[in-house]
Amino acid sequence: MTRTRLPNLEFPQPRGSCCRANPANDRHDQKGSVMSNIAKKESTAVDSFEGWEDGVEGDNRPEGAGIIQGTVTKFTNEATWVTRDEVELSRDLELIATGIVRVVQKWINQQPVETRILEPGEKFPDLETLNETAPKSEWAEGPDGKPRGPWQAQHILYLLDLKTMDKFTFPTGTTGGRIAVGELRDKLVSMRQLRGPGVYPLVSLGDTFMKTKWGGRQRPHFQIVRWVRLGGEGGKVEALPGADMNDEIPF
Repeated sequence: MTRTRLPNLEFPQPRGSCCRANPANDRHDQKGSVMSNIAKKESTAVDSFEGWEDGVEGDNRPEGAGIIQGTVTKFTNEATWVTRDEVELSRDLELIATGIVRVVQKWINQQPVETRILEPGEKFPDLETLNETAPKSEWAEGPDGKPRGPWQAQHILYLLDLKTMDKFTFPTGTTGGRIAVGELRDKLVSMRQLRGPGVYPLVSLGDTFMKTKWGGRQRPHFQIVRWVRLGGEGGKVEALPGADMNDEIPF
């Protein structure tokens, strides 16, 4: 895109004008200009947080490596919530569910080498077909002990602790995890139809029973504690009225 620089436009003084420039006014204008520049720099100091970038040119990390935000959370076979380092999370922990991402990833040697983020409304591709086209050398043993193709689908839920601003990410490729994230999303859509945009669920980390071919087991469940509206006047977090909901969000 070619940019054209416009000429400076000035309003000349009429000929014979008795008005002359005042040096004192010039000094005042220069001082005002300097102070204005300083004020501009100071006013953009806070905004520089928005422009933070710690990436490095030429970084060859796999695409999608930045999908994880903050602490990874997992739901175990023992129906507990833990971090990647196996630190158990309290059931009293309350988190805002801030977003969902659906991805298709290709895993080689337990590392994602290719990531595709699905667009809103886009369906998952046929993973069976994708895996059939992948060489058997890229296959690995799955949790059930059977060979599994490198392509996997995941639902990723983002969570935020309002007290500490700590971020959490719950990535899941299991049936139980997909149901948990899907249920939460459906409830959010229904609530926004009633309350409008900007509404988010404040949830605790729970579990519930799920039927399976082998009888059943516990799956992850996000228990909605209350609904809040973010981005209110002055950046307030507004608690929406309703049953068993507080008028204010405790910090």
